Amino acid sequence: MTPKEKADELYCKYDSLFKAPFKKHQDLKQCALIAVDEIINSIVIIDLTAAENQFTYWEEVKNEIEKL
Repeated sequence: MTPKEKADELYCKYDSLFKAPFKKHQDLKQCALIAVDEIINSIVIIDLTAAENQFTYWEEVKNEIEKL
């Protein structure tokens, strides 16, 4: 899954949790960004290359969420 597809998927998952008029675009983005930050912070560095790849992927997802 591309970072863009993952960003859209995370955003949509949070979108389906909240009911209008209580949901706001910025709040949904913030929820998705918090989730991605938690994933980034949980990356265990056992294999440096694998960790770098995971970090890069999730940073790209984060950038895509910010573009939404």
